[in-house]
Amino acid sequence: MISKLKKNICSIIAFSVIVILLGVIAFIGLDSEAFGLFFKQTCIAVRGYVGSLCCLFLLVLVILAASKYGKIKLGGKDAKPEYSNFSWFSCLFMAGMGIGIMFYCQESLFHLHSNPYVGWLSGSPESIAYSLTLYDWTFNAWGLYAMLGLIIAYFHFNKGRELKISSIFPMRFSYVLRRAIDIVMALGIVAGLCTSLGLGVAQLCGGFKYVFHVNANPYILMMGICLIATWSVNSGLKKGVKWLSNSSTILVGILVLLVILFAYLTHSVTNYGSYIGKGLVTFFGNYIFYNDYFNPKSNDWAASWAVFYQMWYAAWAAFVSVFVAKISKGRSIREFILGVLILPSLVTMLWFGVYGAIGTEIKDLIFPAMQNDITTSLFVFIENITTSHAAYLFMSAVVLITICLFFITSSDSSSFVVATLLTPDKEAWTIGKVSWSMTQCFCAMVLFACGGLALVQMASVILGVIVITIILAGMFYFLYTLKKSNI
Repeated sequence: MISKLKKNICSIIAFSVIVILLGVIAFIGLDSEAFGLFFKQTCIAVRGYVGSLCCLFLLVLVILAASKYGKIKLGGKDAKPEYSNFSWFSCLFMAGMGIGIMFYCQESLFHLHSNPYVGWLSGSPESIAYSLTLYDWTFNAWGLYAMLGLIIAYFHFNKGRELKISSIFPMRFSYVLRRAIDIVMALGIVAGLCTSLGLGVAQLCGGFKYVFHVNANPYILMMGICLIATWSVNSGLKKGVKWLSNSSTILVGILVLLVILFAYLTHSVTNYGSYIGKGLVTFFGNYIFYNDYFNPKSNDWAASWAVFYQMWYAAWAAFVSVFVAKISKGRSIREFILGVLILPSLVTMLWFGVYGAIGTEIKDLIFPAMQNDITTSLFVFIENITTSHAAYLFMSAVVLITICLFFITSSDSSSFVVATLLTPDKEAWTIGKVSWSMTQCFCAMVLFACGGLALVQMASVILGVIVITIILAGMFYFLYTLKKSNI
């Protein structure tokens, strides 16, 4: 029986998150141009701090995986994994990337068109463009997710603490401070998810209009997908969420194979090995130099791309890390790091490598569409590689279904995390998960209607500075705790 006091606490916390979110929307809406300038200046100001910490987290993770602490199991030495390797990877990959890899699958063409490094760093324009895409989407992102997720999982499964971000700090921290941390993190999650859902709906509507000449209602799409997500999160992580994540991963694999096949049939594209290989050499050779915060000539580019992504992933880590920690019981620290840092990065390299190699070959056909309307650029890409109209319709339908599944998996897993953070108990209540699923849908619809998605995205990205500082502090406490464990 849930006590009346706990119900009141949960209601107050939930109400405060919604009020703060609406207040942020109203505040930044007063002068969006000034806020945009403030956002850009913030990105430039914290560029060295954020980039250096991303490198530090990667270094610590590699050392942990190779050290004696790598054999520690999350949940104790007798703990067994609750998910198969495939389901575990599918759930964490869909939470960490999801809609983003569909929306920005041709990002390397933007970098090929404009970046500050060609002629300054080693590598061809094509390999630098691909390597910059990897810089945005691989180790920097998954390093943040893995670092925070590992800390949360260790303190939850091995120390018996709540599955909350505030649990990574010493328990002598006041209850009010720990709850404040969870509220701020939940706020960032809701804001970030609203933005991602807005991007997904925009791409869905663009696809329906471009391919099928149908003006889809974005609000009906949001509500329909929200209902499925609500069913999924209510059915539990081991049922609905796992099934949808597995299905999404399979569809991603099918899409890659179909794209490779059609690109060969229509444009004889076979240079994947060369494109990816040269890009990886450039990526690893120039990785440190892409964090050139001392170079003012690259500040504008970094504010729009590299630093923006790093801060966005830091904010998004508040959601992904709790979810990944929840599904990782029974994995060793070494297995966790390899599974959360290395494997998703390799899959992402393949994904962007395939689309980048083909896109480079037909850039004159698709880049104008990307500049005109990025929501339809993927469908223009498909139109230019398929062998027939029937194949084009089939491929487009697969893409639309995949986007819907990504949409749903992001919504259901984030609803679980927000409910977990804001529930006074160790386990999230069912009514909390359902309520937050509907609340996030409502917020996304409001922001989509008033055109505030981009502004809220910028606000949540700035929150990433706070999150990355929390990760840093939690990392030191985690390492101190490991050292005291006498392993």
